[in-house]
Amino acid sequence: MSLDPERLGRALGGDALLQHEPLDVAGVKLATTLRPADGERLAAALRLLDEAGAAALVRGRGTRLGFGNAPRRADLLLETTRLAGIDVLDADEGVAHAAAGTPLAELHAAAREAGWELPIEAPSPDATLGGALASAAAGPRVLRHGPPRDHVLGLRVALATGERTTCGGRVVKNVTGYDLMKLHCGAFGTLGVIEAAWLRLRPLPEETRVLCAWLPEGEPGFAPGLAAARLGSARAVALVDPALAGRVDPGGPVRGRRLLVVELGGAPEEVRRDRAALEAHDPAEVGPEALQRLAALQETPDPAHGLRFRLVLRPTRLEAAAAPLARAGAALLAYPGAGFLFAGFPLYEGADELAVDAAWRAARDAARAGGGSFALEAAPLWAKSGRDVFGDPPEALALMRALKARFDPRGVLNPGRFVGGI
Repeated sequence: MSLDPERLGRALGGDALLQHEPLDVAGVKLATTLRPADGERLAAALRLLDEAGAAALVRGRGTRLGFGNAPRRADLLLETTRLAGIDVLDADEGVAHAAAGTPLAELHAAAREAGWELPIEAPSPDATLGGALASAAAGPRVLRHGPPRDHVLGLRVALATGERTTCGGRVVKNVTGYDLMKLHCGAFGTLGVIEAAWLRLRPLPEETRVLCAWLPEGEPGFAPGLAAARLGSARAVALVDPALAGRVDPGGPVRGRRLLVVELGGAPEEVRRDRAALEAHDPAEVGPEALQRLAALQETPDPAHGLRFRLVLRPTRLEAAAAPLARAGAALLAYPGAGFLFAGFPLYEGADELAVDAAWRAARDAARAGGGSFALEAAPLWAKSGRDVFGDPPEALALMRALKARFDPRGVLNPGRFVGGI
């Protein structure tokens, strides 16, 4: 059975099918987008795609569409932005239920108004809840928040066959499908399309302060960042290379030195105590916009840096990991307490495969030295060619392939996009 756009349109409603100028996604040109209005229509769309043997690239607002391997095949885009809205926000229990296409910014605002915070961040301000969960997004507060899956109580998921499943629930004690729920968080939509999620919120801190300190020239290593990350009220800690620091603190008086950025939050007395512990660095108080600028660096470390790697490492081994990156000319953004490094490499005019190979080797060497993993998050299509952008194959790759075969045997969802070409 071949894919029939008109049949899709009739089954899902005329406004669910959008024909447009071809959109280039990793070398595949797609001129059709499906936008189901609810979970039932999403399931119906997947059922029809499965019957036709067609493949879809799943996206929310597309903020992470450039990350991932080139698809093996794709017939259309499947967009979740119409699956939007906050159904429940319980200010007494600190839980929320929202559809996958809900913008994270909307969820953050609603939680704050109720006296809570949503402990899920994404680099882009336009990210959706489903996209953040599917890509395991992390922002500057990853030190305090951890991975998104830690705050997901339950998921509603539409499988490639059109079956709708629920794993987890509103409360922690409802553990049905708990492990499966964690699998969907970070699977890049390859096992199913997230429809909605139950989320655990956190109380808003009584007081927050964001501090920037320009470190002395030549001061090596990650010790200042690791020490700051051990403070009880530390929510975000970043070290920014001199080449990037001015983009985080544009009003700063110093250039050519690394920048330490710290957000403290909690009880006023704890924040004051930890603020005093940072006095040796002579920090200046800045606004929360500094964290937004940090998040923007995760997306594009520098206009001249055409390759961006994300490395997740052991914090105690950051020093060893950073050495090969520095030798290869990378500009670094680090979240030391969480073991995150973002490394940007230039691809100047005339750059070729040799430049990409050198950067790739440096990232691989860094990951091995740091006891962690690396992924190429941003690069021109030609630089990705022939590479698995998720780095070295994980030990669990065989299991991941088996899960893909179980949940999506016909390769309907994002085929080839995930680790190992899953």
